[in-house]
Amino acid sequence: MTLEEKSCWHWFMSIPISYMGQRKLIECYGTPERVMKAPEEKIIEIIGRDSFGIEYLKNSKNTDWKKACEDMEAQGIRFTLKGEEGYPAALLPLADAPYGLYHIGELPQEEMCVAVIGARSCSRYGLEMARETGALLAGAGVPVISGMARGIDGAAQWAALEHGGKSCAVLGCGVDICYPRENEPLYERLKANGAIISEYPPGTEGLPWRFPYRNRIISGLCKALVVVEARKRSGTLITADYALEHGRDIYAVPGRTTDALSAGCNELIRNGAGILVSPEKLLEDLGLNVKQNEKNSKKSGIRLAKKENMVYSCLDLNPKGAEVIKIETGLPMTEIMGAMVSLQLKGLVVEAGTGCYARAGRGGSV
Repeated sequence: MTLEEKSCWHWFMSIPISYMGQRKLIECYGTPERVMKAPEEKIIEIIGRDSFGIEYLKNSKNTDWKKACEDMEAQGIRFTLKGEEGYPAALLPLADAPYGLYHIGELPQEEMCVAVIGARSCSRYGLEMARETGALLAGAGVPVISGMARGIDGAAQWAALEHGGKSCAVLGCGVDICYPRENEPLYERLKANGAIISEYPPGTEGLPWRFPYRNRIISGLCKALVVVEARKRSGTLITADYALEHGRDIYAVPGRTTDALSAGCNELIRNGAGILVSPEKLLEDLGLNVKQNEKNSKKSGIRLAKKENMVYSCLDLNPKGAEVIKIETGLPMTEIMGAMVSLQLKGLVVEAGTGCYARAGRGGSV
């Protein structure tokens, strides 16, 4: 594909409308070049007069989109279109496959990828299950797909990377934006050793409506979907719905009927999802070698920053309050909480009740 063609697609993907709006335009005009030349009133008939895209169309046609593509490449961001070499084969059969993907790192090509997703505000048990699942998948050479959200998503992805595996984060914003900001250590690690992908161009803000729709890409990339914890009404279950449409295997971690974080998982199981008895059993079900590859399963020694080490050193397996940690370390609370977020992402610390923290029972070694 020529630079001119790719620049037209980059312009088209930058129009702030939904995938369905994009699809209507392509079905009508065939190519972005023709959309660019179409009369404004015809565009309005297709995507509606109130769309943000109308104002954008007026102001964007004079931009040098070739230079925009070159600048993007210079920043280490690649743009791969559907039909080009490198576009994930798993997405091609989907009716709503994105027209193009922006990415830092290599797009996942493996036939076997597993998505691990769940609640942002999760339990200690949920975090441990996410980490163990991510670590065992890494040991079996299976890439972990997720959304880099706080909680279950980030824990599974961090564990996969720490155990020598691959992980890919699908964002609901531009790949140049770390969202949520607290997951910056994971974001930087994925940039260096994994992949970050999005159908949204660099600079695109993470608006709420974009995240549920990006979940179709998480589902599309995976062979199987693992739901660790989910409330009855949650974005996690949107991904599960996509997985059902896409014909993916779905597994859920069962929980107590009185536990709100297990309500979504229990409902999935009631409706036919597989029960995640253990990560090892998941590997068996997927026909993978349960015995971990020694190179991948070897726990990486995790290097801690000075303040992270100060916080970690004063913790043990018994929960300790943040105020006590402040007294023992002498650090300001803001620095303690920053270090705590990083330690949790690395699988070394868990929140054991509101404002109380303890060393994780499993995870990487220091």
